[in-house]
Amino acid sequence: MSLDNIGFEQIVTYIGIIIGVVTFVWGVTSYKNQMNAQLFLEFTRRFEEVMQSFPKSAWSARVNSEETLPEESEELSLSVLRYLNLCGEEYYLYKKGWLDKRMWSLWKGELERTMRTPLFVREWKKLSREFDTYPDFKEFVEKAQASP
Repeated sequence: MSLDNIGFEQIVTYIGIIIGVVTFVWGVTSYKNQMNAQLFLEFTRRFEEVMQSFPKSAWSARVNSEETLPEESEELSLSVLRYLNLCGEEYYLYKKGWLDKRMWSLWKGELERTMRTPLFVREWKKLSREFDTYPDFKEFVEKAQASP
């Protein structure tokens, strides 16, 4: 079929199809970007809530491996469990492909660093059984804690 044999209606039809495909791809991409932005904002909000739940005595030990560990308490363990649950949800979304890889790469390094702190190593020993039904996340935490 040469261009001479293509009628005006066919050209309009092809242009319409191309515009439709481009619009569809743009719409899907825009939707995915909006959902990831909403996820980012929601998880940032929840992260702040979890951080506020940490006892004041544990704030610096949460990120500073040189800090003396705070005394063990139910309040501290509960705060660490909240943080671990939040991380587990992020990890799940990433593994399912619902979380943008760039966003995950921002969070992953921080999660691994936090998991390696003496505070989280100590608390993980008590809390790891809470994640027996989520072996993938349990393995993620244990690998993070085992790495230097």
